[in-house]
Amino acid sequence: MKNIIEMKDLVKKFGPFTAVDKINISVKEGEIFGFLGPNGAGKTTTISMLTTLIKPTSGKALVAGHDIVTEGVDVRSVIGVVPQQFSLFQELTAEENLVYIGRLYGMSRPAIKERSDYLLKIMSLYDARNRIAGVFSGGMKQRLSLAAGIMSKPKILFMDEPTTGLDPQSRIAIRELTKKLNSEGMTIVYTTHDMDEAEKICDRITIMDKGKVVADGTSEELKHKIASHHEIEIEFEELSADILAALKKLPFVVSLSHQGDIINLTVKERKNVFFMLSSFLNKRNQKVVEIKFKEPSLEDVFIQLTKKDLRDG
Repeated sequence: MKNIIEMKDLVKKFGPFTAVDKINISVKEGEIFGFLGPNGAGKTTTISMLTTLIKPTSGKALVAGHDIVTEGVDVRSVIGVVPQQFSLFQELTAEENLVYIGRLYGMSRPAIKERSDYLLKIMSLYDARNRIAGVFSGGMKQRLSLAAGIMSKPKILFMDEPTTGLDPQSRIAIRELTKKLNSEGMTIVYTTHDMDEAEKICDRITIMDKGKVVADGTSEELKHKIASHHEIEIEFEELSADILAALKKLPFVVSLSHQGDIINLTVKERKNVFFMLSSFLNKRNQKVVEIKFKEPSLEDVFIQLTKKDLRDG
């Protein structure tokens, strides 16, 4: 797959503050690309530059081959945007909002009617098409924002924390709609600070912190990057104190903790460890319910890379 977005040494400063600090990121055509990071990491500022809302201080970025500074009109013609906060007209109906967007893009009346009806149906808003958008629930407003963002059939859709503040059912609906759009060929750039959401929806993830890229890869690649040791959980039928002491002495065991009949081992490497543990326990006639690896979560990766200190903004 070719790159549809390319950023080279992209920088954005607000006075003395550097919000985005020389980032180099590429997004492949047809993928769901995730920006993950704590508040103030630089995610939204990056998206604002890529969508031509603000100009970079230095560096360069191409969106579908168009320069974000010198070819802003061309960039805007191939993108759609779903902002974090509902930004459509509260006093207009759902249908009127989409008609207005269609007119902005110069679509014909028949095309607007066909496209808006189709989108209202897939967003489960058709029955509410004549209701004022201002009285919609948060989930309905966000689905309408998503419909507006893709009214022009963009090549690339930018979604800036679209599920923030939504109930679980609405979050699931937005995720499913996002996957549907991607399956139809649309490239999605998805910003979030929700690790579970990023893992479920994104093909590849870039973690940002304090304006810099601190890691990039699939969720599995990111997990393995931080795993200097490996965790194993052993559940015993009945755990004896002498087994605990013996396990601690094994040369490949780094540390051990236990709760009830479950032991958690940190080991130096994965290779042959199950065989060695099984042999060790069999010799002692120790009955085991289950032995399994405990892989690090994306949250473990996130916390290790961005630390636990609280962020403002």
